[in-house]
Amino acid sequence: MNPTNRRNNRLLIGTRIEAKYSESEEPLHRHNCFIEALPQALTPVQVSGLISRYPVYDEQERTLPPQRRLFAVQRIANCIFPMPEFLEIEQKFSRMIRGGYMDRNPLESEWARQLRSGFPELEKNWADYGIQPLIRSTAAGFAIIGCSGVGKSTIVESILSLYPQVIVHTKYNETPFDQQQLVWLKLDCPFDGSLKGLCFFFFEAIDQILGTRYAKKYENPRLWSVDKLLPIMSQLAGSLGMGVLAIDEIQRLSLAKSGGAEKMLNFFVELTNTFGVPVVLLGTFKAFSLFSEEIAMARRMAGQGDVVISNLQQDELWDRFISKLWKYQWTREPTPLSPKLSKVMYEESQGIVDIAVKIYMLTQWSVIGEEDERLTPGRIREVAKGNFHMLRPILQALRFNDTDFLSKVTDVVPVAGQMERFFAAAVKRVSLYGTVDNLANQERQVPEDEGESFDSPVYQIGSLLAKAGHPVPLSMRWAQQAVERFAAEADLKLATSEAFRLAAEHELQTREPAPPVPTLPKTKTAKVISLSGDLREIAKPALKKKSSVYVELKAAGVIKPATEFLAGVGG
Repeated sequence: MNPTNRRNNRLLIGTRIEAKYSESEEPLHRHNCFIEALPQALTPVQVSGLISRYPVYDEQERTLPPQRRLFAVQRIANCIFPMPEFLEIEQKFSRMIRGGYMDRNPLESEWARQLRSGFPELEKNWADYGIQPLIRSTAAGFAIIGCSGVGKSTIVESILSLYPQVIVHTKYNETPFDQQQLVWLKLDCPFDGSLKGLCFFFFEAIDQILGTRYAKKYENPRLWSVDKLLPIMSQLAGSLGMGVLAIDEIQRLSLAKSGGAEKMLNFFVELTNTFGVPVVLLGTFKAFSLFSEEIAMARRMAGQGDVVISNLQQDELWDRFISKLWKYQWTREPTPLSPKLSKVMYEESQGIVDIAVKIYMLTQWSVIGEEDERLTPGRIREVAKGNFHMLRPILQALRFNDTDFLSKVTDVVPVAGQMERFFAAAVKRVSLYGTVDNLANQERQVPEDEGESFDSPVYQIGSLLAKAGHPVPLSMRWAQQAVERFAAEADLKLATSEAFRLAAEHELQTREPAPPVPTLPKTKTAKVISLSGDLREIAKPALKKKSSVYVELKAAGVIKPATEFLAGVGG
């Protein structure tokens, strides 16, 4: 396979390969030439290694002339640091593409074999009743929503590059089969959100990738209206064996003329429902309003579970990212990463990866060639202030949680009412992945490697413990012990309570004892005779005895000796 993917104008063009088939481990995927021609499913560690982009770096390059080092800094712009979202989204793509192909086996004889592999009891029913069973399409896409600069497009393009774009079939199991399978296609939504623009983007992309002439055929607007073009697009996607259609910048639909957004969303639903082609939509938080208005679209997009990508929080995940980024430094004098530098970088970027990378590059450029090339918090703030005039108000609003301002910038951050939900999604992600120091350790601690699926009771309970702040390995151990204890009852509620009891016991055993509280020496005080608070009652005996009122008050403890108040003076 030619590993090179390239951009041609607006279009991302992938690789083209000859079909090579391998039997799938999933019974329902067997004998399906579209699925068996795909690369084998990857583990999280394999995905991380394949999509990472770390530039060439040599410590000796610090001695190069300033001009050479300025060019070297540019390498950082092409870095791709794998984040937890990469692994989550890649798994969704893997399931989605294969699930979309499951009921679209192009060879009838192989389709029957596929059904027998997945449902062996159906064979006698076919013979008894002469029926031809079908599999209902389960194709469903999802939406990826996040603020500008968090890396939505980078994530999707990196994942798509793991799959060939075109697979050329000639023969399957000795059966002639001449087909070009278009595994994926990624388009940008037109700037004006127009349907006609999307139609021509689609036909032009097919022509560039497959060498066809659809754009020329349908270019006459007097002959081909949007209502005619949309069904043609759907049929073409189905006939080409399209695995997934990804549409970027979906928030531009809000700019569409009356009815344009509704028609386009209906087209995506039709594409999925009728032809089984999953659709992935990428956009900023402004796109949420589109889904809330179109219930059918929202339902189809939730098929794989939507992904909300927020800016990084100032936690372990940020620390891991900034430590990896900081290694790529071409200043003459190395500047170690300190907590103060990390804090300033976060404050000036607010955890938006794209902005953080740009600030780091600009700061290095600003000091290279000077007498003192060290990176300082002051220089970072100066660079950010001088180069991000338009973004600065937004970053300041993020920093101080100015919800009134943020509600007016919906294409950059979520509206005020959705802030907590988006942050909660980020907290969930960090709870599962952010406590891991590196990708290898991360892989070892994901419960699937220990024989646990993401739906298992052990994983569910362990996730709850991790969210509560307990270490991941211990959380999984306590969850396993709790589930084993209540296996007979099969009661998840009891097992959860038991796991938290084990965690509490561990906390008590490992907690350092509190230092003893110093006690003050007790002083003898006279007993108060009357508790009414009325001094006249205490003084009455003195009037009867014709003695001193002072003596009675002192005897009652109301008047204290002066030595009590002088205790400790001069000590």
